[in-house]
Amino acid sequence: MKEYLAIASLVVSVAANIPYIRETIQGKVRPERISWLLWTLLGATYYFSAVIADGATLFTFGELIGPVLIFILALKFGVGGKSRFDLYSLAVALVAFILLFVLKGVLISLILALVVDSIGAMLTIRKLLIDPASESKSFWGMGAIASVLALLSLEKFNPETMLFPVYVLMISSFIIWKANPTKIKNEEILERL
Repeated sequence: MKEYLAIASLVVSVAANIPYIRETIQGKVRPERISWLLWTLLGATYYFSAVIADGATLFTFGELIGPVLIFILALKFGVGGKSRFDLYSLAVALVAFILLFVLKGVLISLILALVVDSIGAMLTIRKLLIDPASESKSFWGMGAIASVLALLSLEKFNPETMLFPVYVLMISSFIIWKANPTKIKNEEILERL
């Protein structure tokens, strides 16, 4: 049963990218460029780690392809990446990212990956608070569902296994709460990010 929950989590997580990509092309969603760059870097790290370790390459490739496509779209349709705040955030994230390869230990690596990921999430949340219409409720809703399914699929419950799904559930839930596609877009402010 737990294997089916893990597969369902992957399917929902990958499928969540479809409405995000569609809404980005339609101009409803404005991806934060630095966020998606960081999430692409992390996805590539997970994928190549799986390839080297003979791990779950299909799963990690599935988790990589969405951020890569969204980052490419963000270059044209997105916002952010120009302000000092974004650039300082990127610098801190890159230091944490480099430390991922220097420091040893599963929990330390997981915490550093979450630092990088949370900087990306912070930038997206900052953008969302400026413009509540700039994010996709369906994408983040599916992310919350995928994280619950991932938690239910766990064989062991410990910090190493629970930290990422709980983190994704919290971030996704907050964004769902704050996202409001019916609000008037604050394009002028977003362009300054």
